[in-house]
Amino acid sequence: MFEVLKGSLLAASIGIIALCANAARAEDGPPDISAITTRGYLDIAMLGTDNAPFFSVKDGQLVGIDVELAKGIASAMGVQPRFDRSARSFDDVIEMVRTGKADIGVSKLTRTVKRAKIVAFSTPYVTLRDALLFNRLTLAQKIKGAEITDYVQHFHGTLGVIEESAYENFAEINFPDAKVIAFSTWDDVVAATLAGTIDAAYRDELAVRTVAIDHPETSIDLRAITINDVHSGISVVVRWNETRLLALINQVIDDRPSKMNASDLMNLYRASVVKQGEH
Repeated sequence: MFEVLKGSLLAASIGIIALCANAARAEDGPPDISAITTRGYLDIAMLGTDNAPFFSVKDGQLVGIDVELAKGIASAMGVQPRFDRSARSFDDVIEMVRTGKADIGVSKLTRTVKRAKIVAFSTPYVTLRDALLFNRLTLAQKIKGAEITDYVQHFHGTLGVIEESAYENFAEINFPDAKVIAFSTWDDVVAATLAGTIDAAYRDELAVRTVAIDHPETSIDLRAITINDVHSGISVVVRWNETRLLALINQVIDDRPSKMNASDLMNLYRASVVKQGEH
């Protein structure tokens, strides 16, 4: 009888210990958040190529609105941010998050249906219109006096985009009759537009408008056209099942004092490209 009682007490003790352990884990918070807070840092995937004013290296420091947002998320969790810029494309950033190589992706990431099948997007923290950049001479030859609006709506020429970007996918959806040509970088897309080897470049309005800032001499040769009824949201990315982490990120975004528009971003971009010594 003593042995039976002893066994019962042992089983009860094990049960109590298990309950206490479960209670402790519950106090630590949801697993997707506690895994990060326990280790003490937040792994943030960010594209290796600078994209001011979202993220760029200036005076040896990583700066930009995406950098500040990522730091704000880490601060809200009480951990340190750790940036990983090994990604060579925007889709690489998505893949790093999907496979668990990074906790979140903050990298001027545009929401798409294709990406939403494998990761979860936060509330957009920036929304931009889509835009096209035309070679003026090529455009004049193509439209032959027709309305530019009609030409854009039924565009069927060659369209340059950045490979493994959201706009490679958007081009197929929004311009089904166009021949889409993907380039390694945005500079390559712009250069091809200038050379007339493609009819137009396709990206967000900020990227298209900043070409005139980076290369003012091209204003004579290039024409930017904003598509007013097509918008793209830029969001933070997490793994598809990390619902509590996503809720925390959305709260950080909602608590920001104001939402930036294209004009705000243009002003930040101008400030980010001022050379040292200029005022």
